Amino acid sequence: MRILHLGCGQAKFPGAIGIDVNPRSQADVLYNLDQCPYPFIANSFDQILCEHVLEHLEDVIKVMDELHRLGRPGAKVVVRVPHFSSVYYYSDPTHKHPFGRHSFDYFISGTPVHQFHYSDSEYRLARVAFPPPDDAGPLKRAVFKLINRYGDFYERRLAFILPRHLIEYELEVVKDADRY
Repeated sequence: MRILHLGCGQAKFPGAIGIDVNPRSQADVLYNLDQCPYPFIANSFDQILCEHVLEHLEDVIKVMDELHRLGRPGAKVVVRVPHFSSVYYYSDPTHKHPFGRHSFDYFISGTPVHQFHYSDSEYRLARVAFPPPDDAGPLKRAVFKLINRYGDFYERRLAFILPRHLIEYELEVVKDADRY
């Protein structure tokens, strides 16, 4: 299985090909991720990891189009980014985009905003969740379970009362066999 770790920094996923702009990172390929296309051939990855990187890039739509190009049909794309309620999002001057539960709906057929056709790339949403911290006890895990179960209500009514640092998406690349 070929894995691409976009913006791998100092924590490259074992066995993955890391790509990052920082020469002090563990990247196998040094590259400015705002410049598309990336230096890989189309349909070459089974999984793409984007941890704490999309919020730093100029054009999220262009990057998602590029990840779509690089992923094989059915490839898993895992995205971890700051939630819009996160104080950490606002305190980092390099952050350009916050994210919510429906940020990737523009790429998912059947969602209300997909009709705007900002992109021809299509993904399937496998999961969206607010991951609990590793050190969360039983009570905190129960709260996260409720937040994840009622995610839309949480974002509309509680997000700035009970802010979350991270939101995680698992997307699958959808490709029409006739087009690729």
